[in-house]
Amino acid sequence: MSRLVLAGIVRRFGPRGRQATALDGVDLAVTAGETVALVGESGSGKTTLARIAAGLDRPDAGTVTLDRVPLLGPGGRVAAAARAAVQMVFQDPLASFNPRRSVGEAVALPLRLHLGLPRRAREARVAELLAAVGLDPALGRRRPQALSGGQLQRAAIARALASEPRILICDEPVASLDVSVRAHVLNLLARLKAERGLGLLFVSHDLGVVARIADRTAVMYLGRIVEEAPGRALFAAPRHPYTAALAAAVPDARIPWRERPLAAVAEGEMPGPFAIPAGCRFRPRCPRAVAACAATDPALAPVATGWRAACIRAGEDSAVAPVAMAGPAGYMSS
Repeated sequence: MSRLVLAGIVRRFGPRGRQATALDGVDLAVTAGETVALVGESGSGKTTLARIAAGLDRPDAGTVTLDRVPLLGPGGRVAAAARAAVQMVFQDPLASFNPRRSVGEAVALPLRLHLGLPRRAREARVAELLAAVGLDPALGRRRPQALSGGQLQRAAIARALASEPRILICDEPVASLDVSVRAHVLNLLARLKAERGLGLLFVSHDLGVVARIADRTAVMYLGRIVEEAPGRALFAAPRHPYTAALAAAVPDARIPWRERPLAAVAEGEMPGPFAIPAGCRFRPRCPRAVAACAATDPALAPVATGWRAACIRAGEDSAVAPVAMAGPAGYMSS
């Protein structure tokens, strides 16, 4: 069973002496057949980590391995086998396609580069891939700008599947889509994962979606994972105040704001990688901070089976009452 492992990942940006640390010693693993969600505010490092996992960016420290083989070979280039095995679906489907190529040509490119299929075999396989994601194969003759957002994201998924990957990295894949279209794309990903045994690393801001699709969820804040837990348990009783703050801030038409646990919502904004606070980096916004938080930079530590949190008060009761997570209409209602 394939396994993508990121260990001790550090990524810095900027000139020497004025560098910002976007990722600070991140450990994460994705196994074929599971969905690992990565959540957190904008600027927390989610996309940077996803790009490193896909081999589109290089870490300054740490390792990325696929089945214990380094993703990056000599010279820092991704090995051909690894590039085929780990594919990415981007947030903006239109920006990820060459406007001068037809959709079919874009889907066929990995078939030529990774599998070496001849032209007739590529054409047949493109039709199969488009049909597999619910598209009329005739749409392959059109340019990307002629398709709707939902159709184009399905085509992007078909292109990612062309190299027969084992791990699929999805960076906010439904953020730019209408709610009804989101449900169809998410159901498609769930079906493909089940049918093909794919491992999914799913980056999202939508906790309602994450609560329903994730086998495991990792919460990022200022370049670190601060909590990681299986299934819906993370949102039912969060152990880290930041996770509780995210859950408390989720919009939900069924629960009026006056009845929400607003005391748990974090105040202010995330300071950014140039101004990481001393001690616990969430301390200035934390409603549960105590004096010891200013002197302690907590590492992820086990709090239950399969559950880790980076908080000195993680062993206490949850900081917020459970918040109902409303997913998109029509998606895996359970």
